[in-house]
Amino acid sequence: MKNDVFKNIELDAVLENIAKLCLFSETIAKICSLLVVSDGNVISSRYAQVEEYRQKLKQAADLSSFPSISGIFAFSESSHMDIPSAEVFKVGEFLSSYKKMLLFQEKGEDFTKEDERLMDDILSSLDWEGNVVEDHPRLLPLKRELDSRRAKRARYSASFIRENAPSMMNSNPVYHNERIVLPIKAAEKSRFECYVQGSSSSGQTLFVEPFELVDLNNDVVLAEERIRTEILKIKNELSNAVRAHIPFLKGYVENVISFDFHYVFALYSLKNGWAHPKNGNWIRLIGARHPLLGAKAVPIDFSVSPDVHAVVISGANAGGKTVTMKTLGLCAALNQIAGFAPLDGMSELPYFNSFFADIGDGQSIEEASSTFSSHMEKVAFFARNADDCSLVLLDELGSGTDPDEGSALSIAILDYFLKHSRLTLVTSHYSKVKNHAYLSEGMVNASMEFDEKTLRPTYRVIAGIPGDSHAIETARRMRVPDEIIRQAEADLGDERLTGASIISSLMKKSRTLDRKISQAEEKRREAEHRYSELEKRLQEVDKKEFELEKAGSKEISEFLSSSRKKLENLIRAIRTGELDDEKIKDAKRFIKEAEQEERNIKKRVEAKQDEYESMAAKDFAAGERVLCGSGSVSGKILSKSGKNSYSILLDSGMKLTLKSSEIKSAVKTEKQSWSGYSAPVKAEYQIDLRGLTLEEAVRRMDDQMEAAILSGLRSFSVVHGYGDGILMRGIHEYLKKRKEVSDYHFALPEDGGMGKTYVELDI
Repeated sequence: MKNDVFKNIELDAVLENIAKLCLFSETIAKICSLLVVSDGNVISSRYAQVEEYRQKLKQAADLSSFPSISGIFAFSESSHMDIPSAEVFKVGEFLSSYKKMLLFQEKGEDFTKEDERLMDDILSSLDWEGNVVEDHPRLLPLKRELDSRRAKRARYSASFIRENAPSMMNSNPVYHNERIVLPIKAAEKSRFECYVQGSSSSGQTLFVEPFELVDLNNDVVLAEERIRTEILKIKNELSNAVRAHIPFLKGYVENVISFDFHYVFALYSLKNGWAHPKNGNWIRLIGARHPLLGAKAVPIDFSVSPDVHAVVISGANAGGKTVTMKTLGLCAALNQIAGFAPLDGMSELPYFNSFFADIGDGQSIEEASSTFSSHMEKVAFFARNADDCSLVLLDELGSGTDPDEGSALSIAILDYFLKHSRLTLVTSHYSKVKNHAYLSEGMVNASMEFDEKTLRPTYRVIAGIPGDSHAIETARRMRVPDEIIRQAEADLGDERLTGASIISSLMKKSRTLDRKISQAEEKRREAEHRYSELEKRLQEVDKKEFELEKAGSKEISEFLSSSRKKLENLIRAIRTGELDDEKIKDAKRFIKEAEQEERNIKKRVEAKQDEYESMAAKDFAAGERVLCGSGSVSGKILSKSGKNSYSILLDSGMKLTLKSSEIKSAVKTEKQSWSGYSAPVKAEYQIDLRGLTLEEAVRRMDDQMEAAILSGLRSFSVVHGYGDGILMRGIHEYLKKRKEVSDYHFALPEDGGMGKTYVELDI
């Protein structure tokens, strides 16, 4: 039996969209569900290549497409005739795109001299239709010779007609079988030595070639023939060159297919904001969305711990149960192709050995298969083939038959897959199934939230709580007549006191408890906020005190400077004999005591500054995730390296030491968990700001300065152009205010002059 899992989760449709970006038509067939693998080494290798191309795509333009040349291989094996010139031209285009591909990969040296020569020969010799170009160097002298002979023939013809005007039927020569013939009156034929090539229908005009014109016509025909021969020779040489290069071209085709697979996933994932989830035992989707839903997709957060192997999802119809199931399956499958999926980078997924999905109505009229029997046939197949590393997705398990039997069968199926799968997800409306999930170890409930005020689903997943079907509420929203609604509610009667109603009651109590917890949490946050405000005010008071002390120190320094000048004048006076030795000693004593007081004040100021920084500092534990600097570069605390500083390992692999004031915790709030991960900006040796507004340029400079400081780049250049000078002046004003900038100046004339500025940093 065929497992339509990837069709059911719509992986095939997503891959079809990805394949539309392929550069090479032969890659398209390779972009299929067969790419899904469970080998972690293969996935890691693919991810590394895709990530490399993603980074390159941020700096480079899209590449050129590759024409298909595989037809040439078959032709060369089955025929010794020249390869059609239009196909030869495709080889030139293919080599041109291949060269760009290698340059993109930074493997330009792999493009050999033979590749370069063949590419140049083809593209300089042929046009896209396979015709030899008019200005080919080997044709130009032949064409000049042809033009000369045609001109000589034309001059003779014009002279003959002019000199024998009375015998001519008209004053223009005539072309006949690619030769020039002259129209003479039939009665005048005896006057000329010539060959008759034809006559008019009336017989009054003869078309003749005088003997001298015969030679001139022959010369033109021979010149034309030499051009045709040379064209055939050029095409033959190019065909032979391509035929000799075919063994290399076959290898290039394989390289292009491999490159194109990684490139197209890099391009698509980058354009659509996909991320790389961490590999682990948890199943944790953050901000996951089904690509086919586009802007309508509601980001899904869904988490399953390693000790849970079955999840029952319940809730209102059209509430998002099936979409949640498909999104999990799709993200897992895409992750096992190239390491990227439509989710947040903080997500986590294991690798599954196999995927099984029964989603939708499998009823078949041709095979006389009912919905229920179709579902059971698939479940039987899954049960025979699933193992403890399988992902099993079952939509509306047990539906299409008697509810009691359907519930019992669903529970039995769930218990089986609980033991024989890594994770089984089922959607169900059966209360018994939901209750069973409560009582079973390794099995949990989850529900799709339903807003009872608006009577509409919110599409949010709530873990640990089953959901009601809200069938009557949905029917009422769909304007089913009140008479029907009332009878349904009456017939339901005491059944509301069964498991479903108990669960509903528990849900309401849970929500009430959640609200109380939220209120308590809000009060706690408010108290923390007030405490934080008080701390800030205390720090501000200390800071002002410190600034006052600092100002006092400055005044003392100024006083000493002034006093020193006065005392130096006194000493000068002593030397002239105006003061005695005692006064000299007093003066020196005064200077020494004043200088000592200055040193004492400076020590107090420095101590106060250390105390202030300690009060403002936050303690971080080793291994804690943090964000560094104004650019919020992600990293991890290694150890405390000083009183208020820490040693940090950035995600980029770089180690550095920062003050606690430059570090903040990376713990996200619930709202922040929807955000995607932003890679740190890489420092560049030269940035180009031309075409940006001043505001955009300043933001770009902020990123560059932050990256330069973190990476230890001490100098770089800024290209701002000449223009009207607004951008240049704005950048210089910005640099003037940055304390890290030790110097900046215009470039040398040969390196851009006043359109470029060199920047030196003091870091």
